[in-house]
Amino acid sequence: MKLSDFNELVFQFAQAETTDDITRLCVTHCAKMGFDNFIYALRVPTSFAEARIITIKGYPDSWLTHYFENAYYLDDPVIVHCKKHLIPIQWQDLGPVSTEMGERIMNEATEFGLKGGISMPVHGPTGEFGIFSMTLNEQKKMQLELIQQASPYIHLFAAYLHETVQRVLSLDVPDKKLLLTAREKECLRWTADGKTSWEISQLLNTSERTINFHLTNSMSKLDVNNRQHAVAKAVLQGIINPNPF
Repeated sequence: MKLSDFNELVFQFAQAETTDDITRLCVTHCAKMGFDNFIYALRVPTSFAEARIITIKGYPDSWLTHYFENAYYLDDPVIVHCKKHLIPIQWQDLGPVSTEMGERIMNEATEFGLKGGISMPVHGPTGEFGIFSMTLNEQKKMQLELIQQASPYIHLFAAYLHETVQRVLSLDVPDKKLLLTAREKECLRWTADGKTSWEISQLLNTSERTINFHLTNSMSKLDVNNRQHAVAKAVLQGIINPNPF
C-alpha cells in the first residue's frame, strides 16, 4: 500500500456513514494490497454474561455458515492467539496447532479457499474484542511476500476500521441517562475496592449518609438493585476505571 493510498483510506473512513460504506472500503483497499477476502468481527459486551456481535463480512458465505453452525469460534486458533496479543499474526506463524479441533478448523478453512492470511487483534477500552483478517484464496507465488508487506499496514487499517465502526454504529456514545457525577464515580471506585460506606466517608472526609446518598443515586441511574451490580455495570460501560495516578 502506497502512502497516498493510505491517506485516501483515512479520508474515506472519515466519510463513511453506513456499514455498506465500510464494507466497500474494506473490499477496495484489501484488493489493493493483493488480498482476496477479509472479515472484521467485534464482540461488544452488553453484560458480563452476554455480548453483541458485529461483523463486516468479506469471507465466502459458505465458510461463514459452516463456521458458525459448528461453533468453530470456540476453538479457532486465530481467536485463541488474538485474545492474548496486541500485534498482528501471520497464519503461518501460528505454529503447530495444539488441539485436534484447531487443526481441523485451519485445514477446513483452506478447503473453503482461505489458504493464507494475516489477522490483527482489536482490544477496546470498554472490553470490546475484535479481529480483522485478510486472506488469500489460492497458493499464490508471492503469498508470503504479500502477507509480510501487509503486516505494517494492518495495524493502522484495523484501528481506523474499528474507530469508524464505533462512530457509525454509535458504540462510543454514552447514554446520557447514565452520566454520573464525579463524586458518584469516586464512591463507586472505592466500593469496587471493597470499602464500606463508613470507610469511604472517612477517606472522603464526609458523612456516611452522604456516601449512601451518592451510591443510591448511582444505582438508580444505572438501573440496578445493589452496589455490586452498580460497580459491574459501571466498569462494563467504561464509566469508571482504575485511577491512573
